[in-house]
Amino acid sequence: MSVDQEINVTIDNFPEGEKSFVEIPFEVGSDIERIEVAYHFPFGGGGSVIDLGVARNGRMRGWSGSERGFITIEEDRATPGYDCGPLSGAWHVVLGIVKIGPACKVDLKIRLIRKRQRWLVGELHSHSEHSDGGVTVLDAIHRARSGRLDFLAITDHNTISQNTIRPDDPGILVIPAMELTSFWGHSNFLGLAQPVADWRCRGPHEVVDRMVEARSNGATIVINHPFQNSAGGKWQSGFDGPFDALEIWNGLWTPMNAQALAFWQELLVMGRQIPITGGSDFHLKNRRRHGHPSNRLRVTGSSIGDILAAVRAGRNVVSFSPHDLTAEPVEAEHPDFGARVASGTTIAISFGGLANGDEIRVVDEAGYRDTIRPETSQFATEIKFSSRFLRFEVWHGDEARLFTNPFYAE
Repeated sequence: MSVDQEINVTIDNFPEGEKSFVEIPFEVGSDIERIEVAYHFPFGGGGSVIDLGVARNGRMRGWSGSERGFITIEEDRATPGYDCGPLSGAWHVVLGIVKIGPACKVDLKIRLIRKRQRWLVGELHSHSEHSDGGVTVLDAIHRARSGRLDFLAITDHNTISQNTIRPDDPGILVIPAMELTSFWGHSNFLGLAQPVADWRCRGPHEVVDRMVEARSNGATIVINHPFQNSAGGKWQSGFDGPFDALEIWNGLWTPMNAQALAFWQELLVMGRQIPITGGSDFHLKNRRRHGHPSNRLRVTGSSIGDILAAVRAGRNVVSFSPHDLTAEPVEAEHPDFGARVASGTTIAISFGGLANGDEIRVVDEAGYRDTIRPETSQFATEIKFSSRFLRFEVWHGDEARLFTNPFYAE
């Protein structure tokens, strides 16, 4: 496993004196998820005043004067006063030499934190007052943070104004998004503040055109509630256009979700390797809660782009709540959900938070191949992979509790 990089520098020579700058270079590779900079200099009786900032590829990316001794920068969040954004490139710590006291020196530490795998849980389908959600963006973020979610997509209908409102240095990643809402179905465009130039669709073919446009701009696309019982909510634009995932669980478990689950199984049997998502589709008036259902993603890194890459790869477990019920590979060397695996590979899955009466169902192209009734809340199972695909469900009677994405044959 690669280790983090640490650079320690002591600066005690200021050739241009006061009212000058000293720059300390360092390189950041594509495998880095966070930059940390800490510095210390004599103050008080020493009289030194040294300001701090950073630059990337010759452009300033932040400045905090002498007010902060520690700052961090990631792709999608940063210490106030610093700009988030791309990390790879040629960087400099920029010291502003305001006043040089007796025996002045600066002890500088730069740490480059490498990307690592982690489980992040969050919401991919919700609304605010910018369409029909009934709450402000900041209220929506507060509700999601109160539910201990790591990320939130506010997917307002055919509008992007919600994407301009972002809190300072949030403890939650807010994914820019829009729900394309047409007379022929709804789909989420995730990851872009403005995924399309004009959302209007005058037929199913134009829905597909908007999907093509959003995909070409870099959006991750999810077809929402394909069997919703409404004229415009039901998906009627075909499944040949570009999309990355299918929302099979929307809000409370209902017959429309059961239809979506059955249809997804049909697509898998046909050879379509389509990841799934869930979404609360929160509106204040429907009394739903963010993260019910939730998306628990195996993410490499900590950015919005890393989260959406996990959605597209199918490294997602859709559960009835964010933290109560989990499923994950037993050890790091076992393949992730969504992975292509060789016949004979041992699939080892650990379940946590099971309740009395829960059933684990094992599903492949023939349907339900096994039902396990665990007697403890923590349970692990091993299965030799020998199918075209293999996935897991947890049920409590007729109540859906959890769905994994499949493992696929190589």
